[in-house]
Amino acid sequence: MPKEDWDFANADIHYMSHGFHPYPARMIPQIAKELIRRYSSKEDTVLDPFCGSGGVLVEAMLAGRDSFGIDINPLACLLAKVKTTPIDPKVLMGQWESLRKELSRDIGALRFRQLKVKVPDFSNTNITYWFKPYMIEELALIKEHIDHIKDKDIREFFYVCFSHTIRIVSGTRKGEFKLYRMAKKEWDKYTPDVLAVLEEKVNNAISKMGQFFEFLKQNKINCRAEVFEADTSQILTEQFPPDAQKKLKEGSVNLIVTSPPYGDSHTTVAYGQFSRYSLIWLGYDKERVLEIDKKSLGGKLRDENLNSRTLYSTLQRISTGKRAEEVKSYFIDLNECLEKLSKILAPKGYACFVLGNRTVNGIKIPTD
Repeated sequence: MPKEDWDFANADIHYMSHGFHPYPARMIPQIAKELIRRYSSKEDTVLDPFCGSGGVLVEAMLAGRDSFGIDINPLACLLAKVKTTPIDPKVLMGQWESLRKELSRDIGALRFRQLKVKVPDFSNTNITYWFKPYMIEELALIKEHIDHIKDKDIREFFYVCFSHTIRIVSGTRKGEFKLYRMAKKEWDKYTPDVLAVLEEKVNNAISKMGQFFEFLKQNKINCRAEVFEADTSQILTEQFPPDAQKKLKEGSVNLIVTSPPYGDSHTTVAYGQFSRYSLIWLGYDKERVLEIDKKSLGGKLRDENLNSRTLYSTLQRISTGKRAEEVKSYFIDLNECLEKLSKILAPKGYACFVLGNRTVNGIKIPTD
């Protein structure tokens, strides 16, 4: 049997709505596409219980499957929802032309001190460390204008473009997901044109949405993706959102395709850090934003016997300290999620997990 290549090393991973916005540790969409093609049919339902920015859901839609996504991160849920909500690009361009005229006028007036803008309450957020005063004023003005868009789907589309703009103009090191500020010399000279950055992100997103919209239209695909901001370990309990309880029942899902978090949210793959300032700018509760990584798998220390020789021999090799406790807590949380997922998977259904092994204290954690 010929060896299969799942690296997709030279593949375009930003096609269609996949290219809207960066997100940490995204699954390569070609992997999701192949798994969905192999292990499901058009009448099946696909679930990604750790959906991140929604790549699996996009591929499920392109394949004509209904799908559900679950994530605890509000930014991930926003991205996943927007990426799976087809909007006619002509409508978006019409909205953008109107919005751009208003922003160009008002930002010009702001720069000449002919206009004042109300800046949101950013107390206790260290906002001035990451954004210069002119950035704060212009971003506040942009957010105010987007807030006034009446159509919710269109408004959220522009929120995603706004979030991407926030990342670019901020002082965070480019290419990093964790919160590290660029070197002082670079920051002192860094004066991006906020509106120009937004325009670039909007035009790119409208173009990508056009590809997505036209593909669905030409192939007469009329399926849905629904995203729930929730904790996967609470599936089939009263703590799960009421709408999700109605739809995710025992045996209700034919295929699970997911890439679980690695269990090191506060160190390597810091989803909460990545999302922090986008969510603060979008008006989410600051305390809630700061809790994201603590709510992730392994975010809180737990102690339970999982009866796994592999796990306990690995923990002994790491140490008896906190790092070992964190690794153990991650697998306790993951095990809880897997128990719930096994119940909502239909008989003869498939579950596909894309995994990466990480290293703690120089010891490889054999998650696979």
